[in-house]
Amino acid sequence: MNPSFSRSAILYGEAAQDKFRRARVAVCGTGAVGTFAVEALARMGIGGFRLFDSDTVDVSNINRQLCALHSTLGMKKAEVVRARILDINPEADVKTFDFFICAETLESVFGERPDVIVDAIDSLSPKSLLIKEAVLRGVSIVSSMGAARKIDPLKIKVGDIFDTRVCPVAARIRRELRGAGMSKGCMCVYSEEAVSEKSHLKSGAENTKKIMGSTPVVTGAFGLVLANLAVGEILSHSQTGGNS
Repeated sequence: MNPSFSRSAILYGEAAQDKFRRARVAVCGTGAVGTFAVEALARMGIGGFRLFDSDTVDVSNINRQLCALHSTLGMKKAEVVRARILDINPEADVKTFDFFICAETLESVFGERPDVIVDAIDSLSPKSLLIKEAVLRGVSIVSSMGAARKIDPLKIKVGDIFDTRVCPVAARIRRELRGAGMSKGCMCVYSEEAVSEKSHLKSGAENTKKIMGSTPVVTGAFGLVLANLAVGEILSHSQTGGNS
């Protein structure tokens, strides 16, 4: 057993730790929520990662993203995260995919049939597309709803997306899933903290979306809870046969 993860093995058991080593996780979005999720999974000894993100590190990311440092400005987020994973666990198998999730690129997420997909995408259309496809294919997926504009981490909840309350991101995705004839979605992390429609927003440049305020206290907590949901999916595979 890799001694780096001996503390996890004490907690979960050696059989579970071997399951973590053999697990393959697809992470869609390596930003505010995604980097904290990856960090936790890497430190638990997850052996395989597929990282999907086309974005580069910007100075405005520094307040909440683990990949964002002054030394990484302008670098590809997924590549920075890959290097961080390998610094934690040199034995990990990590591949990066430099594109935006859409109908044309979606097949790459499912190509190696991951044990679980971690959805940390911050755009609604690709998020809905990914969730729908995962549910239809029977591939485990855990998803992050809206973490921006929230201040209180104690309002964070988990549940099936059809059972969420207050979160407007979850409500919009739920409508799309219903429109596709679905009545059950996936486990997600969301917040029941209510914010006004115009709160914590700043106008961006002309023809750009508004800039939303955010804090690592909440986005980080979202990511860690999301990682825990992914761990639950991986462990459940050991009981049912799983994808590995």
